[in-house]
Amino acid sequence: MTQAADIRDNPTPEWIADVRARYDVERTVDLALTRKLERRGSQTFAVAKLDELASLLQAFMARRIDGEFSIRNLKALTGGNSKEQFSFELDWVKDGERRIGDRMVLRREQAESIVEADKLREFQLVKAASALMPAPTAYWLDETGEELGRPALIYSFVTGVQKPTKSTSKVTGIGINFDQQHRDALGPQFIDYLARIHNFDPTGHDLSAFDIPEVGTTQDVDWQINWWARAWFEDRLEEVPLMTVAEQWLRANRQPLDHLSLIHGDYRSGNFLFDEDTLKFTAVLDWELGYFGDRHADLAWVLNPVFITPSEDGEPLHTSLFRRDEFLRDYEKASGLKVDEQRLSYYNIFAYWRSVALTLSAGPRAAGALKTHQDIVLSWFSGISYPLLEALRRELESVLR
Repeated sequence: MTQAADIRDNPTPEWIADVRARYDVERTVDLALTRKLERRGSQTFAVAKLDELASLLQAFMARRIDGEFSIRNLKALTGGNSKEQFSFELDWVKDGERRIGDRMVLRREQAESIVEADKLREFQLVKAASALMPAPTAYWLDETGEELGRPALIYSFVTGVQKPTKSTSKVTGIGINFDQQHRDALGPQFIDYLARIHNFDPTGHDLSAFDIPEVGTTQDVDWQINWWARAWFEDRLEEVPLMTVAEQWLRANRQPLDHLSLIHGDYRSGNFLFDEDTLKFTAVLDWELGYFGDRHADLAWVLNPVFITPSEDGEPLHTSLFRRDEFLRDYEKASGLKVDEQRLSYYNIFAYWRSVALTLSAGPRAAGALKTHQDIVLSWFSGISYPLLEALRRELESVLR
């Protein structure tokens, strides 16, 4: 018997319009998710030909740099589960100074990936972050992809490592082992920068890509639930009733925002770099999931069991750095913001639910349709979705008793 075609494989304009009307999300989130659907039936991933990319990059830079410049040593970077990344060296004149060999990173969308996010949002947050903490310098943006083939941004190359040289880990920061020396040095910096993020004042920064929710309303969590409910609906490969139950519970139990914070969205080990000699942070990375909302969303993500590794005595270390109580205690002290355990419990469920939406829908769909250079990694992610579903079931069971 022939299996019925899934409209998600090649969505029609009418279906896309219906999905957009169903889920109220931020303007630029809608743009990113809609672009994904519109190109789904026509684009597959192909390994970038460096000579062709170099030509696009040369023309792109010529429209933005006054005077002579040259691009050298363009090459692909490893990693980047959700984006293609390339490095190159730039000789140019910046602010009247002749600069030789400035290292740059070109970060470009794939045909489809585990995360679809608007490049202008990421670009603006990287710029804002540089005033708060070590971060790359954001230079240029191709928001629509008309010039560089797909939406892309260019920022400075930052040196550093994600993990100790002798440490082992799987992918995207999972399974990093920090010894006590590293935990003592990196842990306080991790908390300090998270506190700065959550106390960030957006005044004076260009954040036009963001809709800012009002304190005392549920706008922030409504937009987030709709973002990931929409992503699950338009990407899923099969029905999972537990995801519907979780979504309904999240909608029924949301609380008004008590304090407006900038939310990183993926703050954890693997998304910061540090210098191995000084053990100082050199950059906080991967701002593509950032938004404004409830700080407890970031706290719950740090506590996500996916990122737990054991200490030397077997105790669980969240994001490979902290015992739970010490993390929350030190966060309150550094930020001046109270941790509400009821809100944290809510966002624990949200974190599980969002994790499954990523690993069991967008990831395997992009891999199966040959939309990404990371098809093996994204297929591997689908395997961790089942323990996450079980954790989600247990959490929901505990609150529904």
